[in-house]
Amino acid sequence: MHRRYIASLAAIAVSALVAGVGCSEDPKPQATGGSTGSAKTTAKAPASAAPTVTATTTAAAAAPAGNGTIKGVVNLTGTAPEMKVPAKRKDAEFCKTKEVKYNAVVANGGKLKDVFVRIENGAVKGKFDVPKDPAVIDQVDCMYTPRIQGALAGQQIAIKNSDGTLHNVHTYKGVESWFNQAQPKGAEAISKDLEDPTIVKFKCDVHPWMTGFVVITDHPFFAVSGDDGSFTINKVPAGKYKVEAWHSQFGLKSTEVEIADGKTADISFSFDGKEAEPAENKDELKGLF
Repeated sequence: MHRRYIASLAAIAVSALVAGVGCSEDPKPQATGGSTGSAKTTAKAPASAAPTVTATTTAAAAAPAGNGTIKGVVNLTGTAPEMKVPAKRKDAEFCKTKEVKYNAVVANGGKLKDVFVRIENGAVKGKFDVPKDPAVIDQVDCMYTPRIQGALAGQQIAIKNSDGTLHNVHTYKGVESWFNQAQPKGAEAISKDLEDPTIVKFKCDVHPWMTGFVVITDHPFFAVSGDDGSFTINKVPAGKYKVEAWHSQFGLKSTEVEIADGKTADISFSFDGKEAEPAENKDELKGLF
């Protein structure tokens, strides 16, 4: 699984995570996207701000072999909202011992972190081996870590609690609650199967600022932008693809790329920070600080 912000991202018009905090779904972002180098990029406005959902492939054909690379960077051209320590941390006995700044928007020098980038669902045909190791999300300092990651449909997720306090893992697929399970300190990891492509949102009803995402995809060609906004997707089969970029605050962007075997296609995405929040993550920052 590739490195792992979200919900095909014009085929994922997604649904993204049994009591507690809820969230919404089906955003309507503006399309953008530029390119440099050998990539052919044509920005298109997706039908929704969430990654597009299609059924997991059932093709018996072997996964296509590929030796291409898609790499690039995600830019934030506007001003990022200021991230502060969530106000409710001071009322939480364990969490108040550390002033941890929130991480919904992390931009460094105009480069945007935690953007989930992938080839759209359904675009790469074949049967892909599901990783034996689960995707892992941990609860550390009363925050979900990592904030966002990808997983292959059929893979497992292991949810850990490394904090010395009780959390409850409340998840949503779109606006529908998936599971809500208490996890005391020292408890074993919670294991669940990740089935259909969608965005899964993680919350904690005990500590309502805690938020994380796992984007389930029907192929392994995805990545998450790092501190410098960069991302790389390796072993891509030659072809023409729509590539989607989803940020949990700014929604979906898409562009097109054509890649030859053994070659590298360079692309870029730009958010201006004025985009509407994706529907599956409405009002995350409301009243937070």
